[in-house]
Amino acid sequence: MATNTGSTTAPSPKFKQLKYEGFCILENVVDEALLERTRACVDHAIATLDADQLTRNVSPGTLIDSGPHPELAGIVGNPTALKALDEMGLPNSKFWKAVIISKPPNGPRLYWHQDCLMWQDPRSYSNIPPMIFLMYYMEDTTRENGCLRVLPGTHRRRHVLHEMGEAHTPDINSIENPDDPRFLDYPYEQDVPMRAGDLVIGDARMFHATHVNMSDQRRTVITIWFHPLFDDLLPATQSWIHEGFHSRHDSWPKAALAEIEPLIPHYTGDVPPMRYNRFPDERLSAD
Repeated sequence: MATNTGSTTAPSPKFKQLKYEGFCILENVVDEALLERTRACVDHAIATLDADQLTRNVSPGTLIDSGPHPELAGIVGNPTALKALDEMGLPNSKFWKAVIISKPPNGPRLYWHQDCLMWQDPRSYSNIPPMIFLMYYMEDTTRENGCLRVLPGTHRRRHVLHEMGEAHTPDINSIENPDDPRFLDYPYEQDVPMRAGDLVIGDARMFHATHVNMSDQRRTVITIWFHPLFDDLLPATQSWIHEGFHSRHDSWPKAALAEIEPLIPHYTGDVPPMRYNRFPDERLSAD
């Protein structure tokens, strides 16, 4: 399959960093009004959270799906971020879902994992990510309050963590085994402290985790999954993204859908949705 970056100009420095390291940071892409609007949504979502959900998700913290929360449309459709993606050579990005992930005070580490769900698609073995995450933190983050940590390069190179099980299963979310090696430190890992209002863009194939939140305040991130160059993905992949988006968000008010209109995936073929696959095959080598 021929894949291009969607641009005839030289790749931007941010795209080069995303390509080679697996992530990049954009500064000052959210104004205070949009931050406050999103924080209000977060406060409401957490206040109405089923207490058992936190027990089930001790490691990640709250995992609150975007489906019931159309107030997230502003941050999802942030035009500054969308313009940056276009300038990076990642146009026609389509939205799958977002999740509010809030780590409570003294919340433990999040385990190492990668979030790519379409390893059967050839794009998963190319320089152009089939899936990216946009992370907006609602507070400044440091190592003390559980900032993001990453393993640069693991989006394009096999790592021992690839053989350690699937992400987000009930056993790892609830930390049934605190000695699981997915909670350990690894060579070349890198902390990614952030400021509220900045944005980290990550290749979903890259292994990432967080530190313990040692502060007395919760630490919240809105994680949004996009699929760049949507039309270059396999039809079954497009069908799956289409179904996942519309099953969650078609009930959003018209005003909310208007805010994300350029991001709405539309697949009109008759190929059934793919079965998600979190495990790369031999095409991802350790070299």
